[in-house]
Amino acid sequence: MSDGRMSDGRMSDGENGRRPGILLIGNYPPPFGGVPKHLEDLAAHLVDVGWDVHVLAGGTTATTVHAGVTVHAGVTVHRDDRSVARRRAETIAFLAAARTGPHRRRIFELRRLTPLRFWLAAVTRAVLAARIVERHSIDVVSAYNLLGGAPVGALVSAMYGVPLAVTNLGEIHSHRAELERIRPLVRHLTSTARMLFAPTRHCASSYRTLGLDPHVRVVHHGVRIEPIASLPRRESALAELDLPAQGSVIGFIGRMIHDMGLHTVLAALPAMFDRSPDLRVIIAGAQGELTAEAHAARVRHPGRVHVLVDVPEWRLPFILSALHVLAVPTLGARACGSLAAAEAMAACRPVVAARVGGIPEFVADGETGILVAPDSPEELTQAVLALITSAGRMEAFGRAGRVKVEAEFNRDVTSRQFATAFRSMLPRKIA
Repeated sequence: MSDGRMSDGRMSDGENGRRPGILLIGNYPPPFGGVPKHLEDLAAHLVDVGWDVHVLAGGTTATTVHAGVTVHAGVTVHRDDRSVARRRAETIAFLAAARTGPHRRRIFELRRLTPLRFWLAAVTRAVLAARIVERHSIDVVSAYNLLGGAPVGALVSAMYGVPLAVTNLGEIHSHRAELERIRPLVRHLTSTARMLFAPTRHCASSYRTLGLDPHVRVVHHGVRIEPIASLPRRESALAELDLPAQGSVIGFIGRMIHDMGLHTVLAALPAMFDRSPDLRVIIAGAQGELTAEAHAARVRHPGRVHVLVDVPEWRLPFILSALHVLAVPTLGARACGSLAAAEAMAACRPVVAARVGGIPEFVADGETGILVAPDSPEELTQAVLALITSAGRMEAFGRAGRVKVEAEFNRDVTSRQFATAFRSMLPRKIA
């Protein structure tokens, strides 16, 4: 086929029989979360359709068993396991070589667009990114977060002439002051990146708060759509989680932090329990600053609050199947959306969510769930009780949510959309 695809949609080998190479720069599990899970799923799909996939994972992980270079399901994951001294030495050597090398103008051109400390942090990670590009024939770079992966991607794209895709998340809303300071770099990115992505219309439009209005392609970060028949039965899920069969169950799934709104759930517990004596609450997710408060609530309400920390992914379907309602009380415009909400809807569960950010693009008020004011335990309580006391409404919302997710957030569909976009960025001799 003329576009480099075989009849089953996979990429055929390009020039010299090699697969096209892509470098993804962003957070990759562990720990799990919305963006890391998306990146893991997308990387696996790209491998399946014929790409050589490398990931430069965010952060430093010298103290974990996942440090260095590892391979997961055909995806090569590079993590920065260098000591502070080694990172500093390699950055200095990189810059010294750059001053007389062929990339000097391109590297130091970006210096003029950012504060020195920010630029040096990007260069430190770009040392690793450049190594990957040089050793693995990378043809496309896709970077996440204007404050994280995007500056690193911009450096290696400028150095090697590799086309760059940039995905912004909620950082323009959550880190407005920092992005104002690097507005020249953001303007440079929006004008030089081959493609700009955002997972929701809300985040796509956030560039306007910086006085910019680039064309941004909205591609949702999808979720796995399992056949309904394959989901755990609720009775089995309750047994797996050691919960009694009687009563209603609501849940919170997400990092145990203030921004995710866990404090709103905790504040709502007394009123919920007073008005629904058989109600139980599951709090599940990665550790955060509110983990201790969640455990304190478990102690105050024995048998009614269940806290599951750092839940393995295989348990998530059991948690969702055990629930009657998922609470998503996220705070602020920073929220691009909610993969937890999409996963609950895929499991035919209604969602009560805060009316913030891109969440209304996921949860249709009065159709797949109920939207409430952020940081309002009273509204959260009222909405949850309105659902758990109406089995018919919960069932209708659950069915509608499943239909919406199948139509808009199917991971297989969204991954193909990304793959098609990346394929369009390839040099013709490879594509």
